[in-house]
Amino acid sequence: MQHVYAYPPTMLLKYLRLIHAFGHAFWILWIKFPKLSKERKLQAIKDWSQKTLNIIGIQVVHEAIPPPTENINIPRLLVANHVSWVDALIIQTIQPSIFIAKSEVRSWPIVGSIAKACGVVFVDRGSPSSARRMVDDVSSALHHGYCVAGFPEGTSSEGHVVSLFHANLFEAAINHNIQVQPLAIRYTNPQTGALCLKAAFIGDIGFVQSLHQVMASSGIHAKVHVGTTLSPEGHSRRTLAHLSHKSVSSQLELLSA
Repeated sequence: MQHVYAYPPTMLLKYLRLIHAFGHAFWILWIKFPKLSKERKLQAIKDWSQKTLNIIGIQVVHEAIPPPTENINIPRLLVANHVSWVDALIIQTIQPSIFIAKSEVRSWPIVGSIAKACGVVFVDRGSPSSARRMVDDVSSALHHGYCVAGFPEGTSSEGHVVSLFHANLFEAAINHNIQVQPLAIRYTNPQTGALCLKAAFIGDIGFVQSLHQVMASSGIHAKVHVGTTLSPEGHSRRTLAHLSHKSVSSQLELLSA
């Protein structure tokens, strides 16, 4: 079914601002990036992500102290529960990272081009060879000093619970002895504090429809809990995945209380 939207003046202004932000992203990635150091690139991504969240009406609320900014140069593997495409923007405001995303994101309008330019690692989760390449690409990013972020559930949810974590993502952390930074995200209604499903990217909803749903909301709070880092020492990828899942699940329970 085709969705036709009638935009009131305030929504039209939001979309105009978002189009400007996308244009700015292309300018940053194709014109500015070649002249910047790694640190300034990461800061540019962080600033752009925060600006975009402001435009679409999402406010990040920290429920625990985020990693100190001086750790920006220490490579880590960030893992979180997955609710929405918005998750990536939120994590970028906390710790700019190279993201792992499903291969379908490549074909999303505008966002796919931005993702490719940002070095996103795409993976076809139904392909063992693609998963192997993903591990190699993550290893390369960590080796070059970047943080890497991903959603080991492999799918998005409404945000009530955390599904079991796939173990592939954790192999690179073990190979490079990189700490894992678990965090939990919960979207809530700013007025009531109740779980908000407006950002949930689930079912048959497409990216454009989901974007409109978020933009049309009266504001969304993204509550983020950053947990204690986990050492991969002594773990297999499966036990590290289990420990990370347990940490994120516990954090989500705290956010839900």
